[in-house]
Amino acid sequence: MLHPWVGSVQGMNKTIIGALVGASVLAGGCGAVVREVERLAVRTSPTIGTPTFASSPAGSPGAGDLKQAAQAALGAVPGSTLVSIETEENGRLWEVQVVGKDGTEHQLDVESGKVVAGPTTEQEDADDKAKHRARVSAAKLDYAQAADKIVAAVPEGRVTELNLDTEQGKTVWEADVVGADGVKHEVAVDAATGAVTRNNAATS
Repeated sequence: MLHPWVGSVQGMNKTIIGALVGASVLAGGCGAVVREVERLAVRTSPTIGTPTFASSPAGSPGAGDLKQAAQAALGAVPGSTLVSIETEENGRLWEVQVVGKDGTEHQLDVESGKVVAGPTTEQEDADDKAKHRARVSAAKLDYAQAADKIVAAVPEGRVTELNLDTEQGKTVWEADVVGADGVKHEVAVDAATGAVTRNNAATS
């Protein structure tokens, strides 16, 4: 059995809560209460309604942004293979080159995951097309796998350029990467084995 004063306090609490709720409803109706709760929720949770890419801050091209741009470009040229991607205009735009099955190179510009220019076809001779086909054939790693290897080699790095090329007789993915400390790295990954063959901090 509760002591009489305990019951009195409980009754007072219920009366106070009821009075507050009643005052809120009288002042602005139930909608006002709901709006106030929503307002407080937004104030205490600044991320609500603010979608961001976890891959990098605004204007900083990370692997996630690179992959998003690459997928958009590849979707615009069905059956193609990405051979080069480079950020322009402080990370706002990606310049992408893809190669078709016959070795023809196409160039596109991608912004915010959408193709904004191209594809335009590069005017190349048969030898150039043959080189493209040979590099694509020799590469066992695609651009996405190469980007993952490169970011692993430069933790928290931001890939700003990635190209499929030939180095010392081997097909490699070459990349420019900006580290978390702002230092630029030049990284090369063997396109057949995935081994990092070069990781140099660029000197100014």
